[in-house]
Amino acid sequence: MKYLSLFLILIIFSCKHEQINCNPDTYLSKKEQDLFNYKIIRYIQRLPKYATEENKFDTQFDADYKNSLKECSLLFYYKDKEDTIYFAISKIAPSIKLKQTATVGKLKFDTNDSITYYEEVFRTWKMEPDELATKTKMLFTKLIHNEDLSAYYTINSNPEFYIEFPDDSNYYDSKSREWKLK
Repeated sequence: MKYLSLFLILIIFSCKHEQINCNPDTYLSKKEQDLFNYKIIRYIQRLPKYATEENKFDTQFDADYKNSLKECSLLFYYKDKEDTIYFAISKIAPSIKLKQTATVGKLKFDTNDSITYYEEVFRTWKMEPDELATKTKMLFTKLIHNEDLSAYYTINSNPEFYIEFPDDSNYYDSKSREWKLK
């Protein structure tokens, strides 16, 4: 009986996930956070006027992207043992009162600090900032622990809203680094 109890206790503790620190301030200075946001802004932000997927990296759009950084904030950040960086960036969404969306993804840099892998795992619905932070942190933690997020897709989570994309019509193509229709 003593061994059975010990075995059950070990199972319970092994099922618990380690607590992760996903506060960006732990990993990056404010300046480094701004630089990180700038490195991925062309993926997470809408295209400026006259920009296309093919020319969005042209320098003529630098001012537009730098200006759009004012609406973005690095909510969560985590780097795992394989140097995969998980991120959650909020941005202001069009609404009568202040609402935001979050883009949550993962990426890798090479030794020259160029992005070698980039994937947006999901985007949230627009929410008020406190609700967004709470829901995004929960989803972010599940993502890091490689848990299934499908219960939080709109089709499964109604009447609560968590993840807007992916959905039945949209998916993220990590090769082209853009959202596409199925």
